[in-house]
Amino acid sequence: MTTIKTYTHPFELPIEQTALLIIDMQNDFCHPDGFNASQLNLNLKSIEAIIPSIQTLLNWSRSLGLMVVFTRESHSPDLSDVTSSKQRRYTNAGSPIGQLGKMGRFLVRGEKGVEIIDELEPLPHEIQLDKPAHSCFVNTQLDHKLRSQNITHLLITGVTTQCCVLATYRHASDLGYHCLLLDDCCAAFERADHDATVRILQSEGGVLGWVAHSSMLY
Repeated sequence: MTTIKTYTHPFELPIEQTALLIIDMQNDFCHPDGFNASQLNLNLKSIEAIIPSIQTLLNWSRSLGLMVVFTRESHSPDLSDVTSSKQRRYTNAGSPIGQLGKMGRFLVRGEKGVEIIDELEPLPHEIQLDKPAHSCFVNTQLDHKLRSQNITHLLITGVTTQCCVLATYRHASDLGYHCLLLDDCCAAFERADHDATVRILQSEGGVLGWVAHSSMLY
């Protein structure tokens, strides 16, 4: 059992029961030709800055034999798994699911935009999990896959901090997992949104969870 120093309380990390979760580091969100940058003109500076940190963390995790899970926000080509609420919200934000961009239809499985960025290319045995919601546990087999491997602790990384990362963190905590958010391995398009999420997770004396810098692991 390894004890990690965090921003609030110590986090006990049993390596053999820990998985690394890399959330939505896909082209649509992280590549200059992806939908968010090319169609919505969102600034990728904060997201690009975390890629080296995730690379280091990924290599460390692989060296220890940790279970690694990559998630991809995505939908079936006929959009039958898009709820009316989600489509309305995304349309309001200027990013209708299925709209054509430089890397194919936005958030549609099989399109280049949904693929994990080249810098974090998954190995053949690593899980790539398609998810139709912000939380990685909604309408997926993630909980089953983790429990089948006796996983109790999660290292949580990816984008965006205030959206899919936070949704997954809160859901995982409610399912009973011990979750550690790695501050330098998560990002939002606006730094203020990232910082607000980190503050929320440390609020009320840490009742919501744990946050650390990835360097505290090594």
